[in-house]
Amino acid sequence: MEFEDSIFMETAIKIDNLTKIYKIFDNPIDRLKESLHPFHKRYSRDFYALTDLSFTIEKGETIGIIGKNGAGKSTLLKIITGVLAPTSGKVEVQGRIASLLELGAGFNPEMTGLENIYLNGTVLGYSHEEMDRRLPDIVKFADIGDFINQPVKMYSSGMFARLAFAVNAYVEPDILIVDEALSVGDVAFQTKCITRMRHMIEAGVTVLFVTHDIGVVKSFCSRCLYLEHGKLKMQGAAEQVADAYLREMRDEMNAANDKLGCTLQSKESYERKLTQDTRLNFREDDEFASKVAQFRQGTGKARVMALDVLDSSGENLILAQFNERIRLRIHLRFFADAAVGVGYHIRDDKNEEIIGGYTTTPSGDATKWVEGKAGDCYIIEFTTRLPLVGGRYNISLVVSSPLDDEGNAALFSDFVENAFIFTIEHHKPRLWDKVYIPAEARVAYLGNKE
Repeated sequence: MEFEDSIFMETAIKIDNLTKIYKIFDNPIDRLKESLHPFHKRYSRDFYALTDLSFTIEKGETIGIIGKNGAGKSTLLKIITGVLAPTSGKVEVQGRIASLLELGAGFNPEMTGLENIYLNGTVLGYSHEEMDRRLPDIVKFADIGDFINQPVKMYSSGMFARLAFAVNAYVEPDILIVDEALSVGDVAFQTKCITRMRHMIEAGVTVLFVTHDIGVVKSFCSRCLYLEHGKLKMQGAAEQVADAYLREMRDEMNAANDKLGCTLQSKESYERKLTQDTRLNFREDDEFASKVAQFRQGTGKARVMALDVLDSSGENLILAQFNERIRLRIHLRFFADAAVGVGYHIRDDKNEEIIGGYTTTPSGDATKWVEGKAGDCYIIEFTTRLPLVGGRYNISLVVSSPLDDEGNAALFSDFVENAFIFTIEHHKPRLWDKVYIPAEARVAYLGNKE
């Protein structure tokens, strides 16, 4: 697929009114009936996997594609790569595409990993000699040992992912397309893939990838496409689109689960000396409510009415120092009977969660749920340190109720993003890690061997 006009020379992919329709048959025999019927009677119904999609991706962009399962993400990628043909519309692609879609796609299961490397290189237009030069890097990156000489039908899903990504990452594509295939790898492999992808982006490679990891989308992508029921619901800056998607997912979760209610895992109420401290005054801050109005969502059964962020001297935090001890004082009011956990996240300038805390323990300690009736007021105070490099950070607050004993689902009473924004002063000497935790170091001099 080539561009017809030089006006698109800086465009990598152009999608124009793309539609993909599948025929759905209730019974297998209906497919045969429809194909043989003399009057072309239909026994099928149409399913629109994609409907009138139009967008442009420029060279060198990193694009995240998000949406719920069934939104059409994988179908879109398969059409761009030529695996599927569109029902209507136009797809224009400029440059060599390397794709990592379904694990093992393009591999011959009877051939060895080494043979498949050369096979994939041939498909992409490389000579045997060119693949010889790339082979050491591919084998080293895949890191599957002697299995490189075994038929790929013997490979685990992790081995498939390693070899497939290694091949596609080292054939110098103009466009790299990845569809959740990296999720099967271990953490070390995923980190290695992300590092390699960053190098490719710096070299000007256009990257499209489908992922459910919104944190990766925010930190890794320049733009984001949000698909819903086969339509392009939203596109734009990655952080804005990802946040909109998360808000809608939380709203749907609350709407679906609110009627289920929530019961305490224990009848014990939340008990802390803090709640009995007569020096603390509960307050409701109208300025805080106005500031976060566009950043909050939830059922409203319990809401944060004010937030105090205090420095090590007990004063309102303005400019934080490296590793400074701070207190977060959350003023919580109940508007209905509920049992909630209260927590916070501190995020960096890319909106990645760095550190945080919660009133419940990782084991779901029942005594840490805050139980309240309509009108009850609490102050929850967290004390933490900020072992963070210099820069801007924001605090998000979470008030949620458990929906199962494992903590796998929650009903959000109040989710407040950007509740507080602060700056940490740059520390000298320069720290290169985002979070610095002191480690014990031992240096032993063992003499001169000369």
